[in-house]
Amino acid sequence: MGARAVSPGGALLRKSRVFAMPKPLSEPKVTNLAEHKSPTMTKQHPLHQTLTSPLASREKGDWGLKRPFPLKTTLNTSTPMIRIKELDTVENVTDFASAADHSLSLEKFQEMRISMVLPRERGERGLSSRSEMWPKSVFEEENDTSTVRGEGGERRWKFQGPWLARMTDGEFAQYLDKKVRPKRAQFRALLKQKLAEDITDRQAKNAKDAGEPAPAKFQPKDISPQEFTEFLRSLRNDRATLYALVSNFLDLAPLGRPVGIVQSLQSMATYRNIASENPFAKSGPPNSHPSAGISYLRTDAYLENHPVYGPQGRKTPVLARVLYPRQGGASAKFGVGGFVANSPPGDNAFNARMHGRGRTSKPAVLAGVMQLDIDTVGGAKAYVEVSNATVDPSGKVMLQLKESSSEAQVVAKEGKGAAQIYHDKATEKYVAPLLDASNQGDDGNRASRMNRVITEMLEDEMQQGSGAKQVSSSEAYGLGSVKKE
Repeated sequence: MGARAVSPGGALLRKSRVFAMPKPLSEPKVTNLAEHKSPTMTKQHPLHQTLTSPLASREKGDWGLKRPFPLKTTLNTSTPMIRIKELDTVENVTDFASAADHSLSLEKFQEMRISMVLPRERGERGLSSRSEMWPKSVFEEENDTSTVRGEGGERRWKFQGPWLARMTDGEFAQYLDKKVRPKRAQFRALLKQKLAEDITDRQAKNAKDAGEPAPAKFQPKDISPQEFTEFLRSLRNDRATLYALVSNFLDLAPLGRPVGIVQSLQSMATYRNIASENPFAKSGPPNSHPSAGISYLRTDAYLENHPVYGPQGRKTPVLARVLYPRQGGASAKFGVGGFVANSPPGDNAFNARMHGRGRTSKPAVLAGVMQLDIDTVGGAKAYVEVSNATVDPSGKVMLQLKESSSEAQVVAKEGKGAAQIYHDKATEKYVAPLLDASNQGDDGNRASRMNRVITEMLEDEMQQGSGAKQVSSSEAYGLGSVKKE
């Protein structure tokens, strides 16, 4: 059976990218008017899809769109990636720009092999075990859920309702008019159902205490207006219970602790079940999956295998640039793979702790951390280790850095040709120094004899292994032998 005939217009639409491009995202909202923002700066997250084309098509200016692009701006570049701002303008041209900023940042991020974890507020307490203090992956089954009103729904990141703390005054007023007020009658019916259940439970408990049979189930239609009014007044005083009912009815994202809660233990337990268990209660839920699709690593508990030195105890450090020195209590800012991160916390070379009369606990403070380094070409740089990363609700990628070990730094420098550790020379003969046994009595005599035995053993080993492979030679690592002429 032959293939189904397709019209020329249909075949063109199938091969065209015009109808396959998603709608661009909206510009991020400005929350701090005092913060300076340049119109040409790199956005905190990409807004348009990145397009690329093979070399054979780029030489013709073909990018799969309506019209060909100029070769001068699209062919003579090492990063052939563009973003389409406007497909058709009034001048009958396609407005496009380079998308190398976000695309290369994504490649660098994936090259560093960083795991994505849930955000955790600074100074979080109430952790019952040490395992809860470890960063939790966003791909854990108890956290990676978008089920609405399902099992574990209070830990989900996707809600039908908005996060009220993120809305402006105009958006909040519009939400009240279009979403909240039309559901007022449904919410009152829900409250009557809850009141009927409470009355049924109270009557059943009283009958059980009195040794009588349980009465019939109390119906919402039997509630008098006076009883319902008193119930509403009690709910207004119990803000935690009212908050739980409204949030569950409108499916709102959890907020922080409501102001002025001084209620019973049951109300406090209700609040803990709603807000405390959700990792986005204080910062707000993200607009997408908590990983943002930039990394799918579940943990960083893996070993890197070096081709010569074998498994490494620490991850390969990354060379970071000091962007902003430390000012007062604020930590220094580092640029790591196209992302800005704070300096590693703790008492290390990145944080000078003052003790006594201007003394520091670590005298060797890295250049450019305390003050701007204008002498080093390209700015001050330092090796750091990226442990994990999180994505905040605004779309910013927050890296967590820690100090790298000196051994890992040397291995990383050797990989770039800045240092040399490995060599193919023969190991030199080494004999342990003899202990001074003079005037030591029997103990010194025994130590002297033990040193002689050790010396004889080493002599035998060196003579027997003179023709064997040396440990530090290239032949011992399977890299081939060195030919001698």
